[in-house]
Amino acid sequence: MKASTISALIIGILLGLVGLVTGVYVFADHTGGKLWFYWIAPLLAIGFFGVMAQLAVLYWVKVGRLETKGRPRK
Repeated sequence: MKASTISALIIGILLGLVGLVTGVYVFADHTGGKLWFYWIAPLLAIGFFGVMAQLAVLYWVKVGRLETKGRPRK
């Protein structure tokens, strides 16, 4: 497996986790002083985690598994 594949998967998962942690923190933080529309920010951050996780999984399914198998033998 190529180093670029591994690093792409790791970066995707880490970015997704950062978005998830940020979203949960902002959602749980009730310190006031925020405008009424700030409620959507944590939902967008949690959604970002979902998108990054889906991209990482689909990349592994379509590309990563094929790279680990190598060329088909005759």
